Parts: sequence; structure tokens; C-alpha cells
Amino acid sequence: MTSSPAPAAASPARLPLRAWALELARRWNSGAYSLFILHGNIYDVFPVLEAGRIAHLTLKSFLARRLFPDRAQLLFYDISDGLSFGSADMQKSFFEWLAVYDQVEGTRFHQDGPPQDFLRLAPLLRRFFLRAAEEKPGGITLIVDYPEKIIPATPEGYASTDERKALVTLLKWAASPEMRRLDVGIFLLTESAAELHTDLLQNPHVAQVKIELPDAEDRLQFLQSPAIQALAQDRPVKEWSDFSLEDLAARLSGLNLLRLQHLLAEAIRNGARVTPEHVASSKKRLIEEYCQGLVRFKQPKPGLNLDAVATHAAAKQKLRDLAWLIQNHKRDVLERGILLPGRVGVGKSFLVDCFASDCGLPVLEIGEFRSKWVGDTEIQQGRILMTIRALGPVVVVVDEADAVFGSRENAETDSGVSSRVFAAFAAHIGDASLRGRELWIAMTSRPDLLAIDMKRQGRFGLSIPLFPAQNADEVLELFTVIARVQRVKLTSAMKQQLRSRIGDRPLTGSDVESILIRARERAVLDRRDDRIQIGDFEEAIDSFVDPLDPNLLALQELAAVLSCSDRRYLPARYRDAERAALVDEFHRRKLQLARR
Repeated sequence: MTSSPAPAAASPARLPLRAWALELARRWNSGAYSLFILHGNIYDVFPVLEAGRIAHLTLKSFLARRLFPDRAQLLFYDISDGLSFGSADMQKSFFEWLAVYDQVEGTRFHQDGPPQDFLRLAPLLRRFFLRAAEEKPGGITLIVDYPEKIIPATPEGYASTDERKALVTLLKWAASPEMRRLDVGIFLLTESAAELHTDLLQNPHVAQVKIELPDAEDRLQFLQSPAIQALAQDRPVKEWSDFSLEDLAARLSGLNLLRLQHLLAEAIRNGARVTPEHVASSKKRLIEEYCQGLVRFKQPKPGLNLDAVATHAAAKQKLRDLAWLIQNHKRDVLERGILLPGRVGVGKSFLVDCFASDCGLPVLEIGEFRSKWVGDTEIQQGRILMTIRALGPVVVVVDEADAVFGSRENAETDSGVSSRVFAAFAAHIGDASLRGRELWIAMTSRPDLLAIDMKRQGRFGLSIPLFPAQNADEVLELFTVIARVQRVKLTSAMKQQLRSRIGDRPLTGSDVESILIRARERAVLDRRDDRIQIGDFEEAIDSFVDPLDPNLLALQELAAVLSCSDRRYLPARYRDAERAALVDEFHRRKLQLARR
């Protein structure tokens, strides 16, 4: 190509390019592409230098003023507004060419305006690209908004004729050596590349550039910009914020610049200060809004830590070690992911809640993000992963991990959505550059259903299974700890009843909580204001029945044992057992349940 969008190095009139913009400039300057897909954080603002001051512009304005300020023709298109131009002179030049075209072809586009429909406009644009680029050097750039409405990611059998024609048009433009030789560039702007047809994404003539959420340097630059100074009415920072700008930039990770501005405006324009409480609550709300409620922050509960967890001694010690590494900034030796398998009710979620309080990092839980609408699942997953990448350091919690992560095996039943979701998760979690920035914790009662790719070292290689109480001492420990949380006083007589009536039954924390609540319920109904007596306790113990299928619980426990990555995390009865025997027992129970 004959012209460059911008020099990579700084110049007196331009800010240096960074991150995605630098990658785009390098790929453009290679001359290997004429069609580019920009996806990700496309609705944010981006910095340019104007009249010696930093201004933040929309993506289209940034492309026009920073990357392509000297183009001979700059055109914009979307299916709503049709074709528009970067300047009045560019529009005039186009219509002069259009008048000549009308004379030759016998059309009326000069009087009626160019077609708004893409398929009718495309042949006209191609003729203009090739003729105008030869007659007037300086290059042509076409920026297309909402390309997913033109060539959506529709399965081949469901694509309309217009969608197929539009796809072929763009593929021909991308592959055209004339377009590259004449310095013509087409840019498709979409939030999610997964919304576009896969034939376009996989084409070697098409370049994809992802726009990530801003990093700390971008956020600090924005906080120092005239836009924020105007918002604060040029008052010193200490008059409206409890933080310095540097501290604010660090604390507002995970937000794009527009949402960052909204967070500050909500405080400043309401006459309030930017306090730690305002930053924490507003950041949480804005991120959850951006991810459409598909993620939620786990809030540390006052006074709750790993000391509140009964039994699970080995798991607690490992999590304490990880919390120490996090608090002392030894994050380069952290695991990428931790798998917490165990039968239902064993206390996986509670253990993670307690760890969240001890580690001091924000804890983000991923909810169900799959959608019945075509393309929505990949869009939502993309938003979640982009936010997590920008938010780090962060702990990411995934409950029912076998269902959330999916697998490669459902490609034929759901048009490949599950396999694409799985591949995106696997690639992200396996990214070694994110070690120490993201700690993933996956919980599941069926680790055998989790794809083997996820259980390898470098992803969820550390598996810490959780088990119900293994003996009478652990049963008593469960009752003691949970009774303290529920403010129930266990007398010596009650503890004796526990040993005699329950003994070493394999109870879980949820079982014990249920027994204590039943005892409290009887006390309240007898108008004793929660003051439990020995009779209440005996009746609750004697009446308790675990309604869960014992065969299914045994299967879940065996699955947890077989997924374990360290013998030290296993109870004594499993620690030295022959693995082959455990595998045989697991498959026997699985077959038995399948027959039922």
C-alpha cells in the first residue's frame, strides 16, 4: 500500500500509538490486507492530540483523525443511514464521479443519491474504489458499522440469498490484489467477531484486531484529560476525591473510559465525593450492567474467613497458602486454576466465600450466559472474558463448571456453539501470561463430566476434592462450628447425644445446618425464643432423613476422588486405595444408575 495510517513512533502532532492501534498500524503497513475487522471495546472513546491538548473521540472519529487524517476519500456506511463522507469535499468529489457514472450507465444516482442497500451499493463502490484511487492518489478508506446485520453468523442452510451475496462481495474485496495495490481499506466495526459469518473470519485475507478494555495507563491519561477537568470544574483532585488520580486509575480496572466517566459524574454532579464506597459499589454495578447480569461480585462477609470452615483441613491449608501468596504479591507462582469437586452439599460455595474474605482480591462469579438467540452466547462470553482480563488481579469463580464450560462434543447438536464456547474458555484459562492476574476456581459435583482439556496442568491442574465428615470427631466439629455461626449454644449433653445418635455418619455442612434449624424451629414454636433444649436437639437428630440418592452421592464422591491431583487431599480410606479398583467401582455405579 502506498500510504501509512500513522507512524508508530510519536511525532510533534500525534500521540504515540499503543496496544490495538499499534497492532492495526503494523498490519496495515504490511500491505497484506485490505479488509480489517475491529472488534471488542468499540463503543469507547480513544485519545488524540488536538491543538496541543488530549481529546477523546469515538472509534470512527479516532480512525479518521488519528490513523487516516490524510486520506483522499473517507467513507462511512451502515444499513440505516447508508453512505456518508468524512468531509464535504470528499462528498463533492464522490458525486462528481457519480455524475460521470450516470452518463455512462444511464442511471440517476447523481440526482437520487447512492443506493442505501448494501448489495446495490457494493458494485458502485467497487467501481469508485478502482477509478478514484487511480485518478487521485492518497488512498480510500471505507468504515462499515454493524456489519453483523449484513453478514450475520447464520448457519449456511439458513442464510438468505442477500446475506450470501454480501458475504461473497466482502470476500472478493478482501482477496482483490487491485484493492491492496491501490491503497483501498475496508474496516468492519463490531462488538463481537463471533457475530460475523465464519467464512469471513477464517479467510486469510482478512485481519482481525481486538480492542481490549483500557489498561491503567489509558485510564490515568483519561483522568488527566480536559474532559475530566471540565467535569470537576477544574477543582483540585483532593477536593472531590479521596484518591489521587493514580490510585483511581488502578482501582477502576475492568471499566471502559465512558463508564469510568459515568462513575465519576454520578458522584461529582451530585455534590458527593469519590469515596472507596462509591468506587466499589458503582464499579460493581457498571461491570454487572456491561455483562448484562451474567457475572456478579461476591461480597466478603464481615467476620467470615477460613476459620469458619469445619473439617476440610487440607483444603483450608492450601487456600490459606494461596491467600498468603496473593497478599504478599507472590502471584507469579500462583496456580492458573483450582478445581473443587465434591458431592452436593459438601460446602464448596461456602469454602470459596471464606477464601474470598481471606485473599483480599475481588471475586467474580460467572453465571449462566448461554442464550437461545444465534450469536448471543459468544457475544456474552466475549464480554465476560474481556472484563476479566482487564479487571485482574481477580479471582474468578465458576459453579457447575461442567455445564458452564461445555465441551467439544455438542458441535453437531447446537451448530458448534458449545465447541466455540469451550475453545474460548480453554484458550483464555490456559494463557500463561495471565498467571497471577487471574485465579480461576471451578466447582462441580461431577468432575468426570468436565472435559479433559480443562483438567490438565496449566488450567485446572490443582484438584482439591471435598468430602463429608469422615468420623465422629469431624461430625462434632461440624456441629460446633455451624452452631457458633447460628448462635446456638451446644451443651455437653447435646454433644454426647451427637456421638451416641449420629456417630460417624457422613454428614455435610448443609445436613448439619438443617438439623440445627429444625431444633431452633421447635424452640421458636414453643415460644422459647430460639433457646434450644436437649429435647429439641434429640427430635431434630432422630427425624433427620437425607432424601438424596445414596448411589448418586457415592458416584459423585468417587468422581471427586478420581479427579484429585494430590493424595494429601484424600481421606485415609481413599489415600492408599488401588486406583484401578476405584475406577471399576465408579463405572459400576455409573452403569447401575444409567440402567435405573
